[in-house]
Amino acid sequence: MTKSNHHSQAMQVRQALWALQKEVLDSLKVQFDREVGYSAAPNEWFNVLMTAERYKWLRELTALMADIDIMTELEAISEEHGETARAEIERLLFDENPPADSFAKLYRNLMMANTDLLPFHAQLKSTLQHLPKTEKSKEHHHAKRKTWHEEHRTQARKKRN
Repeated sequence: MTKSNHHSQAMQVRQALWALQKEVLDSLKVQFDREVGYSAAPNEWFNVLMTAERYKWLRELTALMADIDIMTELEAISEEHGETARAEIERLLFDENPPADSFAKLYRNLMMANTDLLPFHAQLKSTLQHLPKTEKSKEHHHAKRKTWHEEHRTQARKKRN
Protein backbone atom coordinates (compact mmCIF):
# COMPACT_ATOMS: atom_id res chain seq x y z
CA MET A 1 0.00 0.00 0.00
CA THR A 2 1.14 3.49 -0.69
CA LYS A 3 1.31 6.26 1.86
CA SER A 4 -1.58 8.07 0.18
CA ASN A 5 -3.65 4.89 0.24
CA HIS A 6 -3.17 4.57 4.01
CA HIS A 7 -4.09 8.22 4.41
CA SER A 8 -7.17 7.90 2.22
CA GLN A 9 -8.37 4.86 4.12
CA ALA A 10 -7.73 6.52 7.49
CA MET A 11 -9.70 9.58 6.37
CA GLN A 12 -12.66 7.39 5.34
CA VAL A 13 -12.62 5.75 8.76
CA ARG A 14 -12.35 9.17 10.43
CA GLN A 15 -15.39 10.45 8.51
CA ALA A 16 -17.43 7.34 9.37
CA LEU A 17 -16.45 7.68 13.04
CA TRP A 18 -17.48 11.35 13.09
CA ALA A 19 -20.82 10.51 11.46
CA LEU A 20 -21.43 7.78 14.05
CA GLN A 21 -20.58 10.11 16.93
CA LYS A 22 -22.94 12.76 15.58
CA GLU A 23 -25.75 10.22 15.38
CA VAL A 24 -24.98 8.98 18.92
CA LEU A 25 -25.16 12.55 20.25
CA ASP A 26 -28.34 13.28 18.29
CA SER A 27 -29.91 10.12 19.69
CA LEU A 28 -28.94 11.00 23.25
CA LYS A 29 -30.28 14.55 22.81
CA VAL A 30 -33.66 13.27 21.60
CA GLN A 31 -33.75 10.99 24.64
CA PHE A 32 -32.77 13.87 26.96
CA ASP A 33 -35.34 16.23 25.42
CA ARG A 34 -38.04 13.62 25.90
CA GLU A 35 -37.06 13.19 29.56
CA VAL A 36 -37.04 16.91 30.38
CA GLY A 37 -40.11 17.70 28.30
CA TYR A 38 -38.62 20.39 26.07
CA SER A 39 -35.95 20.83 23.40
CA ALA A 40 -32.76 21.86 25.17
CA ALA A 41 -30.81 24.71 23.60
CA PRO A 42 -27.42 23.75 22.15
CA ASN A 43 -25.47 25.43 24.98
CA GLU A 44 -27.60 23.68 27.60
CA TRP A 45 -27.16 20.32 25.88
CA PHE A 46 -23.39 20.86 25.66
CA ASN A 47 -23.26 21.72 29.36
CA VAL A 48 -25.25 18.58 30.22
CA LEU A 49 -22.92 16.44 28.09
CA MET A 50 -19.86 17.88 29.80
CA THR A 51 -21.09 17.72 33.37
CA ALA A 52 -23.69 14.97 33.77
CA GLU A 53 -22.36 11.75 35.22
CA ARG A 54 -24.64 9.72 32.96
CA TYR A 55 -22.73 10.87 29.85
CA LYS A 56 -19.25 10.33 31.28
CA TRP A 57 -18.97 7.13 29.23
CA LEU A 58 -18.80 9.21 26.01
CA ARG A 59 -15.38 10.58 26.95
CA GLU A 60 -13.69 7.41 25.76
CA LEU A 61 -15.15 7.88 22.27
CA THR A 62 -14.22 11.56 22.27
CA ALA A 63 -10.63 10.74 23.25
CA LEU A 64 -10.36 8.11 20.52
CA MET A 65 -11.72 10.53 17.94
CA ALA A 66 -9.22 13.19 19.00
CA ASP A 67 -6.41 10.65 18.60
CA ILE A 68 -7.69 9.58 15.17
CA ASP A 69 -7.72 13.27 14.17
CA ILE A 70 -4.09 13.59 15.31
CA MET A 71 -3.14 10.47 13.34
CA THR A 72 -4.77 11.72 10.14
CA GLU A 73 -2.79 14.96 10.41
CA LEU A 74 0.54 13.11 10.40
CA GLU A 75 2.71 13.58 7.29
CA ALA A 76 2.80 9.83 6.75
CA ILE A 77 0.36 7.23 7.98
CA SER A 78 2.12 3.91 8.23
CA GLU A 79 0.65 0.44 8.18
CA GLU A 80 1.22 0.30 11.93
CA HIS A 81 -0.80 3.50 12.40
CA GLY A 82 -3.63 1.88 10.46
CA GLU A 83 -3.39 -1.32 12.50
CA THR A 84 -3.53 0.64 15.74
CA ALA A 85 -6.47 2.77 14.61
CA ARG A 86 -8.41 -0.33 13.57
CA ALA A 87 -7.60 -2.23 16.77
CA GLU A 88 -8.58 0.70 19.01
CA ILE A 89 -11.86 1.34 17.19
CA GLU A 90 -12.71 -2.36 17.20
CA ARG A 91 -11.91 -2.56 20.92
CA LEU A 92 -14.15 0.38 21.72
CA LEU A 93 -17.10 -0.18 19.39
CA PHE A 94 -17.14 -3.78 18.24
CA ASP A 95 -16.27 -5.82 21.34
CA GLU A 96 -18.62 -8.81 21.29
CA ASN A 97 -18.64 -9.43 25.05
CA PRO A 98 -18.09 -6.06 26.71
CA PRO A 99 -17.93 -5.66 30.49
CA ALA A 100 -21.10 -4.35 32.14
CA ASP A 101 -20.25 -0.65 32.59
CA SER A 102 -17.88 -0.28 29.65
CA PHE A 103 -18.32 2.13 26.78
CA ALA A 104 -18.95 -0.82 24.43
CA LYS A 105 -21.81 -2.13 26.58
CA LEU A 106 -23.49 1.28 26.97
CA TYR A 107 -23.03 1.98 23.26
CA ARG A 108 -24.51 -1.41 22.36
CA ASN A 109 -27.51 -0.73 24.59
CA LEU A 110 -28.03 2.64 22.91
CA MET A 111 -27.73 1.05 19.48
CA MET A 112 -30.36 -1.56 20.36
CA ALA A 113 -32.70 1.15 21.65
CA ASN A 114 -32.19 3.36 18.60
CA THR A 115 -31.93 1.51 15.31
CA ASP A 116 -31.08 4.79 13.54
CA LEU A 117 -27.51 4.13 14.70
CA LEU A 118 -27.25 0.82 12.84
CA PRO A 119 -26.44 2.21 9.37
CA PHE A 120 -23.69 4.42 10.85
CA HIS A 121 -22.31 1.49 12.83
CA ALA A 122 -22.35 -0.68 9.69
CA GLN A 123 -20.67 2.06 7.63
CA LEU A 124 -17.87 2.38 10.16
CA LYS A 125 -17.40 -1.38 10.28
CA SER A 126 -17.25 -1.47 6.49
CA THR A 127 -14.67 1.32 6.17
CA LEU A 128 -12.64 -0.20 9.00
CA GLN A 129 -12.09 -3.32 6.89
CA HIS A 130 -9.82 -1.24 4.61
CA LEU A 131 -7.33 -0.63 7.41
CA PRO A 132 -4.71 -3.31 8.05
CA LYS A 133 -5.51 -5.91 10.70
CA THR A 134 -3.01 -7.20 13.22
CA GLU A 135 -2.82 -9.75 15.98
CA LYS A 136 -0.79 -7.57 18.37
CA SER A 137 -2.10 -7.09 21.89
CA LYS A 138 -4.57 -4.45 23.02
CA GLU A 139 -1.88 -3.05 25.30
CA HIS A 140 0.50 -2.66 22.35
CA HIS A 141 -2.04 -0.68 20.36
CA HIS A 142 -3.07 1.49 23.29
CA ALA A 143 0.58 2.41 23.87
CA LYS A 144 1.16 3.05 20.14
CA ARG A 145 -1.91 5.27 19.98
CA LYS A 146 -0.38 7.51 22.63
CA THR A 147 2.77 8.01 20.49
CA TRP A 148 0.73 9.76 17.78
CA HIS A 149 0.69 12.94 19.86
CA GLU A 150 4.47 13.06 20.12
CA GLU A 151 4.83 12.37 16.39
CA HIS A 152 2.41 15.20 15.70
CA ARG A 153 4.28 17.62 18.00
CA THR A 154 7.62 16.67 16.43
CA GLN A 155 6.28 17.28 12.92
CA ALA A 156 4.78 20.60 13.97
CA ARG A 157 8.13 21.73 15.46
CA LYS A 158 9.93 20.77 12.25
CA LYS A 159 7.46 22.80 10.19
CA ARG A 160 7.97 25.86 12.40
CA ASN A 161 11.77 25.70 12.10
